[in-house]
Amino acid sequence: MIKIFGFLLLAYLCGPVCAKTTCAEVPGEQNHPPLSVKGGSICFVQEEILDDETNVPTRLSGISLYYIDNGSLPVRAKGRGLLYDETPGEIIDAFSMNVGCDRKEKIFVIHSFEVRNSLVEKNSSGKFYSVSVFYSYNGALYQDERSSDWFGVGYSWLSDGKKVVYKFPYQSKKDVRRAVDSPFASLMFDEASIPVRLKSKTHLFDEPDITGKTRKYLIAGDRAMLERMTAGWCKVGYSGRAKPVHMWLTCDALYVDERARKTNANVR
Repeated sequence: MIKIFGFLLLAYLCGPVCAKTTCAEVPGEQNHPPLSVKGGSICFVQEEILDDETNVPTRLSGISLYYIDNGSLPVRAKGRGLLYDETPGEIIDAFSMNVGCDRKEKIFVIHSFEVRNSLVEKNSSGKFYSVSVFYSYNGALYQDERSSDWFGVGYSWLSDGKKVVYKFPYQSKKDVRRAVDSPFASLMFDEASIPVRLKSKTHLFDEPDITGKTRKYLIAGDRAMLERMTAGWCKVGYSGRAKPVHMWLTCDALYVDERARKTNANVR
């Protein structure tokens, strides 16, 4: 009888302490269903934005990620977080994948929001998309800045007034999976450049935006080195002219030059 009483007392005392925290206990509105990941869960909470300098509420709301490591207390994710405007927007999808050479688990969050009328770009959808990448480490969640920049941000589509000339390429889970499996995905993790060739005549841009279009162009078969990617734009280095150029073009105009890639690998 004494042993049974002792067990019940222990269970009573341990209850409040040993109970695992859930997303429902995190203050704020749950903007998206919790995501279960290896070792814990992630909560998506809509909360008021505080001014970076004064810490005073701004009357604007954003969506914050909280990580609950094995049922412990929730910890707010480290990093710049998700974008917002007059509204916090919505999470289109959130999921985890094992990526990279080390097959480390990373969390991908596809997010969008409507740009206010006074700021929305002409001939655009008015809806802004982004893909943010996170990883867990030592009981906390961190934003992977390099991978997030690789996916980038942009309007769901832009037109020249007559036809759509740009679409943000990562608007669904399927799009993100395809991108992670692409031969360009190595730039998501390291600085190594990739030898590429042009599929067809393509104009060059001063910046990764349709407003940066120049009269310069490359033609089908031209070789270049892919140096950087963001939001479906690729920055290439081209040395086939008197003066080398380092400019942007749309990534769908490129394919990997496998012969040059193998040659470079053999040299190393």
